[in-house]
Amino acid sequence: MSSRARCVTSLSVLLLLTYASVLSAADVVITLTGEKLVGEITSVEKDVLTIATVYSDSDLQIKWDQVAALESDRQFLVETFDGRRVSGPLKADPATKAAVQVGDVSVPLAEVSAMVPYDRSFWARFDAGFDFGFSMTQANSAKQLTLGGNLLYRDRQIVDTAFGSAFRSTQDDAPETQRWDFGNDFRYLIGDRWYANTTQDFVNSDQQGLELRTTIGAGGGRYLLRSASQYLSAGGGLAWTNEDYSDVAVPTSDSAEAYLGTEFMTEKLKVADLVTRFAYYPSLTVDDRYRINYKLDLDFNLPGDWYFRMSVFENFDSQPPPSLSSNDYGWSNSFGLEF
Repeated sequence: MSSRARCVTSLSVLLLLTYASVLSAADVVITLTGEKLVGEITSVEKDVLTIATVYSDSDLQIKWDQVAALESDRQFLVETFDGRRVSGPLKADPATKAAVQVGDVSVPLAEVSAMVPYDRSFWARFDAGFDFGFSMTQANSAKQLTLGGNLLYRDRQIVDTAFGSAFRSTQDDAPETQRWDFGNDFRYLIGDRWYANTTQDFVNSDQQGLELRTTIGAGGGRYLLRSASQYLSAGGGLAWTNEDYSDVAVPTSDSAEAYLGTEFMTEKLKVADLVTRFAYYPSLTVDDRYRINYKLDLDFNLPGDWYFRMSVFENFDSQPPPSLSSNDYGWSNSFGLEF
């Protein structure tokens, strides 16, 4: 046998062994029509199963209501519409049709809201987005710059969300204004619906004369509605707030507060995703003082992972220092990318 023939034969054997090893460790999806797809399940979300296969350059997407059975030796984290979270390998349930056995738990396929492989790398458990907006008006040389971003980490018992935004505006014969904020909400899931959480919020606002407002809180809450594509949560707790003002004549202040908050997210709109957050902070150390934070993000889905975002925000203080504004509100438009 020539050296060239031996090389071709060795390469063929290597490819065959590689392909066989992929198949032996692969996931299996069986559809209602009897088709058997072998590959790697990457996710189930928004009623669509995504599977990567060696015989297709792009991932295949299958409507969830067309799936009849699943099999895999890998570990998966499965969420149901009623808030349950179970994990384990997947196999068909011989005792029940249209169900998947996750570890030792049988879950009807119709009740699955989300599924992700749990043996993913640490970094693969993150979802992120970044958006940017800029506008300019020639008449008065007005310029507005908007930046925003969010980062989500999801584990078996942990949901950690970080989000931030920045806004800057300049124009002729008017002072430059800027505003930025950064927040984090760490939740440890307890059972199917309850969670304990910590929150951190940092705000800078020229409109309210805030050099930096720092709010750190801890408490808990409950998911009143929860699935992979939609949730509604409500909670409360205690917080400590420190306020440092840009006017040196206004002293730095510390205060204790309670807080009540709610958050709603839905991806069930046909062309857009919606996230809205509301927080109410009644002061425990200053009589009759309270603060309100509100934000709404409406993301219109564009081809690929792009989106167009419309944002509205509101910060209200019932007792600001003399000569400073009680209100800071606005809206912005920007283009963003999810990854």
